[in-house]
This record gives sequence, C-alpha cells and structure tokens, in this order.
Amino acid sequence: MRETKVSEQYQVGEVLLADIYTADGRLLLPKGTSLSANVYQQIIRWEEIGIIAGPKSPFRSAGDLEAQYASLKRAREGPEQTLFNQAIETVHDVFTALRQGRGFEEKAVRETVTGLVSAVSQNEKVGLQLSRLGEKQDFIWHHSVDVCLLSTMLGLNLGLNPERLEDLAFGAVLHDLGKLYIPEVIINKKGTLTPEEFAVVKQHPVIGLQVLRKARVALTDGQTACIGQHHEKCNGTGYPVGLKYADIHLFARIVAVADIYSALTTRRAYRERLNLYRATDILRNEFKGFLDKHIVFVLMDRLHDLLLNNRVCLSSGEVGCVIQFFEDAPLHPLVLVTNDKEGRMLVSPYLLNLRETTEVFVERVVATSG
Repeated sequence: MRETKVSEQYQVGEVLLADIYTADGRLLLPKGTSLSANVYQQIIRWEEIGIIAGPKSPFRSAGDLEAQYASLKRAREGPEQTLFNQAIETVHDVFTALRQGRGFEEKAVRETVTGLVSAVSQNEKVGLQLSRLGEKQDFIWHHSVDVCLLSTMLGLNLGLNPERLEDLAFGAVLHDLGKLYIPEVIINKKGTLTPEEFAVVKQHPVIGLQVLRKARVALTDGQTACIGQHHEKCNGTGYPVGLKYADIHLFARIVAVADIYSALTTRRAYRERLNLYRATDILRNEFKGFLDKHIVFVLMDRLHDLLLNNRVCLSSGEVGCVIQFFEDAPLHPLVLVTNDKEGRMLVSPYLLNLRETTEVFVERVVATSG
C-alpha cells in the first residue's frame, strides 16, 4: 500500500501566517494563502526535493539571503560545471589542432567523454542542466559537448550499458566535426542558404568521416553512424544517403534528436535561442516523421522531470510554478499562478490548467531549481 506523505509544518485548510520562499529567495506562496488540497500536495513535493527555505517564520535578512544565493550559485558552478567547461576547452583545442593539421588527440577526447558519461550516469539531469547553462554563441565545440551530454542522457534512459554509453558519447562529440571544413561564410550566414550552399553543408558528415579516417582514428560502427548518419531521416528524406528508419543506427537516431534540440535551444547566427517548450513543440510536430518518435518522447519525459516545480512565464504575463504534466497534453501543464502580469504577488495563488484553455500557454522558463 502506497504511503501517504504529510507535511510536518503545514496542514490542509490552514492559512499561511508567513510567506514561503525557496532556498534562493524566490517566493513560492505569499502570506494569507489558504492551503487547498492541491496546494498542500504541491508543498509536500517542494519539501521532498528540498527547495523550501524553512519553517513558517519570517525569511532571513537581505544580507543572509544574498549570501545564501551566492552559495547556491557556487554550488551550481561546482565540479559538474567545471567538467563541462573543461570539456568545451578540450574539444576546442583538439578540433583546432586537427583542422591545422597537427593530428588528433584521441586520448584527450576519450578521457573527456568518460568524465561526461560518468557525470550523467550519476545524475541524468546533468545532461539537461549543464547543456542549458551556456548562453554563448553556438561554436562547434560547445554544440559538440552539448550533444554529447544530451545523447548520453537519452542513451541512459534507453537502457544502454556503460560500455555502449561511452561508445555513443564518443561518436556524439565528433558528430559535427566535418563542419570545421565548411566555409565560415556559409556556416554563419544569417539568411536562408542557397541550394548550392546547402549542398556544401550536406557534405559535412562525409567530410567528418574522411578526416578521422585520414587521422587513423579507429571508429566503431556506432561511432561511424553518429558522424555519418545523424542527418538521415526516418522517412528516407535525409542526407547524405537517404536511409530509412530500419537502416539508421540507433546511435545516429539518438544523436539526431540531441542535435536538433541543442540547435533549437542555442542562439544561432540567424535567430535567438528558443525556449524549451517551443523547441519540444517543434520536435514533436515539425520534425514528425523525420525523428525516432520514441527517442523524442524520452527527451520530453526528461524535460518534464527537470521543469517540474520550476517557474514559468505565461503568455498572459502571469508567472507561476509547473506542478503537473499531462500525457495527452505534454506542453500544457498544470500551473500554480503566483504573480499577476505586473509581477505583483497574488494574495491567493490559484491553479491554472493549461490543458483546458487555448488562450494561455507557457511562453518561457523563468528559472530552474536544479
């Protein structure tokens, strides 16, 4: 029989005597809120994941809050973030040396990949949290590490064992290597590519494999597929060969989803980065038939897990906290609205089921608690 969880501090039906804050100072519920059954259950979720600052008492002083926020920021920039930054530097140095004809430092890449796989295996959310921290221009090395992290997270949830995860991750970090040999004027073009320019871009999977073979890098079948097949589409309309689903390696299908999601959520020369909800919507709809739908589902499931209990801005201008997702409407969650469109805290926060309205939708993610 499933255990019913209860809060040691709060009760259904009571009225809050003080505001409830997160550990980093964000308001969750204002003083005077009546705790309905749904709001009470949300408080229990917050207590379980440890984001409530403390008991029913006035919050800490501004100085204490500032110090605590700085501590949390340092924690976010801890070993995992250091590993991520170091991975970007390694990929940059190795790719640059290869492009300049100074050989391929395979050992450095493999050691970096091992560290990334270990981090994701210990905490699968790392593949989403770290990859989304970057606000940098989409240099190929940042994108390569991003896709490596995302692919590893997807592979982990698809049941790959540690050996296959490293196999996948090594191929993923090298998937776009061939773009180093495409003229920058084409790669960084802000407008639509001409048919001739796109024909040049479509050669990058083949070029990547040629470069690595020339450097005598021993690739497994899966790694070869990551590089050569990540732009193949399940319906046979991709490139460079036009393979269909059954002939596309699982690793390539994983990297394809990670590659597109990373591209959509990163600032590009021709557009700003898209929010997670818009990117997921595009994956589900505009790439339907192109991508492995099960892998897209796995990515959405992990996104939901990361975004649960985090704050979002609605199209109405109101701000709230995501407290539940629905399988039949994954982009339209249940939101606890806490601030009006002017940013003022509501005396009585209320639940808004976005599945039941077509007029309001999630516009952007305000912050994540992890």
